[in-house]
Parts: sequence; C-alpha cells; structure tokens
Amino acid sequence: GDRASDAIVENIRQQLGLDQPLYVQFYRYVSDLFHGDLGTSIRTGRPVLEELRIFFPATLELAFCALLLALLIGIPLGILSAVWRNRWLDHLVRIMAITGISTPAFWLGLGVIVLFYGHLQILPGGGRLDDWLDPPTHVTGFYLLDALLEGNGEVFFNALIPSITVLGLALGDLLYGAVLTETVFAWPGMGAWVVTSIQALDFPAVMGFAVVVSFAYVLVNLVVDLLYLWIDPRIGRGGGE
Repeated sequence: GDRASDAIVENIRQQLGLDQPLYVQFYRYVSDLFHGDLGTSIRTGRPVLEELRIFFPATLELAFCALLLALLIGIPLGILSAVWRNRWLDHLVRIMAITGISTPAFWLGLGVIVLFYGHLQILPGGGRLDDWLDPPTHVTGFYLLDALLEGNGEVFFNALIPSITVLGLALGDLLYGAVLTETVFAWPGMGAWVVTSIQALDFPAVMGFAVVVSFAYVLVNLVVDLLYLWIDPRIGRGGGE
C-alpha cells in the first residue's frame, strides 16, 4: 500500500523482476507466455492463469448466450428484410439494428435493469442464474424454417458468409465488452474480475486478461476464415471460378 516502507517496496520489485532492464523484463514475460505462465496476481498471490480458469467460463457463457439470442432474432429478421426489401419491415429492422449497434452497452444495460427489474419486476437486477434453474427444453426458429420451406434457401446461403463475419466480430467484441456488461449486471466473470484488478493496480492480472482476450479474438477470426472455405470453396480459389 501507500504506507509500505522502501525496503518492502524494493523487495516486491525484486520478486516481480521490475529491477531488471526493460528488455530483460520483456524477454522473460514473452518466454513465460510460451510456457503458459501469465504471472502471479499481486492482489491474491495466485497464478493469473488459475484465476482466469475460474472466471472465464462465466464470461464464455454470457457471450454465447448473447450470440445465440442475436442469431435467433437477427437471422429471421435478416431473411424477412431480404424478402421484403425496401418495404416498411426492412426499414424498421434497419433502424433497430443501427440503434442497437450505436447504443452504449453500459447505458443499455442500466436501462434494461431500470425497466425489467425496477418497474416491471420480472427479471433479477443482476448476477448469475442459480444452477438449479432448468433451461428451456428446446428453442425453434419458425421464421427461418418457413423461409427455407418457401424456397428462400438461396437468400439464406448468400447471406451466410457476411453473417458469419459479423458473428465472429461480435463474439470477439462480447469477450472484451464483458468488462462493461459484467460490471453493470454484477456478473461474476472475467470482465468484473479485471475491473477489480485494475482498481487494485494488479498489473499481471490486467496483462493476462489482455493476452487471453487477444488470443481468443485471433482464434475466432481464424475459425471464421476456415468456415468461409467450408461454406464456399470458391473463396480458396480466389472466387474466379
């Protein structure tokens, strides 16, 4: 803390390797990264990787649930917009999409809490659902099935590649955007954990969070590129055939 003596501060500097030249610190950090060592948390004294293993599943759960909800709503609306192009439904969907993208996550989150928890009182104010709550038995996308049965499968597959692009970017955004979302909704995930680490000036934890999220973002984009080749092999041939 602020009241620590110079001897204690110097001892901590030596333990963290901060007394070494900057290039030595960088080399050691990168070398440890290749061995799966993200350092030790100053706040808790535990390995950063161990703490990430605790909080990462909750963040992943939140991200995939949000992505699934976006799929169930976005794909049917996208198909309907393609079928009724430049009509009132297409314009309405476009306005909703632009509004959703441009609205800050923290403002939207606070608004959702005020509406559904403060006024309507039909949803909890925050936190993670208990394990004993049973998930829905099944979820169906009737709009999507109807569109395919009516012969609009070509519209679906033509829109699949840009949809995958947006979903890949959205998943990456959800991972690092969890910092705001989890803080607003008191969700016990990686985002809330890194906010606490920032407040405690826990630099190894913050750097570990940045490394993991960056790696996940690159991995998601790699998977998206591979899905391109699987959906449309012409992409691998330059699209000229």
